[in-house]
Amino acid sequence: MGIRGRIAARATELGAAAAEAAVVRAQHVGARYRGLRSVFKDEEGHVTIESLLAALVAAVRADEHEEDRSARDVFKTARSRRRRLGLLSFGAGPLVGVATQIVDLYCETATVCDLADLHSIGLSEHQIAAHMLVLWGIAESLDEAEAVMTGTATQSLASIIGGRIHGGVAEHIPQKLTKRAAIQALSDARALVRDARKAGSGSVKGVVFTGHRTKQLIKTAELQLGVG
Repeated sequence: MGIRGRIAARATELGAAAAEAAVVRAQHVGARYRGLRSVFKDEEGHVTIESLLAALVAAVRADEHEEDRSARDVFKTARSRRRRLGLLSFGAGPLVGVATQIVDLYCETATVCDLADLHSIGLSEHQIAAHMLVLWGIAESLDEAEAVMTGTATQSLASIIGGRIHGGVAEHIPQKLTKRAAIQALSDARALVRDARKAGSGSVKGVVFTGHRTKQLIKTAELQLGVG
């Protein structure tokens, strides 16, 4: 074998080793995020946006077990979590097309959970979900959001989104929701509110966890939690 042949063979070996390492990393990440994977399962039965959000918070609580994080750790984890989840392929089956949306929702929810733990704020899963609705601008107050999540509100979350959020979201919320439709409605409502608040900044999808946006998320969440 000539020099060129040996170089080509070595390059092939290195490429195979890198691919194998990537697979191992993806498998490791996948094993950690079993809760998030469960959200992607196509469960039959009635789905509401409230139940989808509650399942998302439960997934975060199941997956995230780090303790004794500093404020700096929360920031670094928020940025790295989104990159880690980019290693995984969640878009198979009936939820293809909404994988990015649900991962973004998951990552923001995980950051709020991290902040609650950092500041020793004991919050139930329904309370975390209520905070997310206010943080995303979907609910006007925490009392309203908590009532929605506990089922004591006069309106469903789908009705609230349909009544307050424009831009075509309401027209695409079917009366009988699939999990895909619930994910899409929640994600679209969140994105449209943010676009309205920051006109001209462009879509937030897929770029939420840059350094600047992560700092903004943490600052806003801390103010909402009363620790900012």
